[in-house]
Amino acid sequence: MTAIDSTDDAAATRLQIATLEAEVERLRLALSAADVQIAESDVIRRDSLLLRAFMDRSDTIAWLKDDRGRLVWANRHWFERFGLHEIDTLDKTDFELFGEADASRVRALDLEILGGHEPQRSIEIVQDALGEARSWQVTRFPFHDSLGNRYIGSIAHDDTERVRAHEDIRRQSITDSLTGLLNRRGFDTLAGPELSRARRRGASCVLAFVDLDGLKGVNDRLGHASGDAIIVLAGMLLRKAFRTTDIVARIGGDEFAVFAPDTGGEVDAIRRRLKSAVAELSANPILEAQLGFSIGLRPCPPEGRETLDALIAEADGLMYLEKQGKRG
Repeated sequence: MTAIDSTDDAAATRLQIATLEAEVERLRLALSAADVQIAESDVIRRDSLLLRAFMDRSDTIAWLKDDRGRLVWANRHWFERFGLHEIDTLDKTDFELFGEADASRVRALDLEILGGHEPQRSIEIVQDALGEARSWQVTRFPFHDSLGNRYIGSIAHDDTERVRAHEDIRRQSITDSLTGLLNRRGFDTLAGPELSRARRRGASCVLAFVDLDGLKGVNDRLGHASGDAIIVLAGMLLRKAFRTTDIVARIGGDEFAVFAPDTGGEVDAIRRRLKSAVAELSANPILEAQLGFSIGLRPCPPEGRETLDALIAEADGLMYLEKQGKRG
């Protein structure tokens, strides 16, 4: 073998060694990358399990839908609230799971979310699996995954008790504690908008101002407890004399107001009903005095422009004239 042949063999050996070293390095890097992927997969799996456990233990309900409105994930409470099973629910739209009206309303909200970038919050009334209407505070928000697919995320908290408490406070603030009728604030709150609606529709209404006669004498002779009992009875008779759509209120000690929409201006018919209530009150065997109502009726034609306060004042004046006529 010549010196040249020895040199060529050594070079070939070094090349083979370099090639092997490069392949070893490639395999090492590949194994390292595989280890990273396995580790990341384990982290993702762990995080996914933790997230599901966390959301299942939360008192909120949460769900995800794709841009076509199909349910892709929900926590345990979501399925429980609606009485549904995961296997029968995933990849289905609201139109396949709920009623047409609710599904259309929710789809409109979803599309609005997809068209924007900010979360949207709302209070929504939804029936649960038992058919009970519950108030939910809902937050919806859009987001994308790493592939650019669009989704709608939603989180909802059962706000029923707070809403009911708020409604109870509001109801108490507009209710007369003695009779259970509306108080003056409640009358203004309900009758004012109803008057405006009637005028827009071109409908005639009637406002009645009613005063209980003879109450002072009852209080003087029998005491205020008896007087209160008569006020309660008078309120019951007025409520009975009018339709459920009419607004009846106790606006003072022995004063009542009634707003009767869509009456066609039938003042005489309303007066007859009130006189019937007067007769029933006077004939009640528990009373030890002659009692009745003095009544002022103010028609409210659709072309009128008077405020509710002005109408009450005019009806009050008409009532006073009737009361004066009785005394004369």
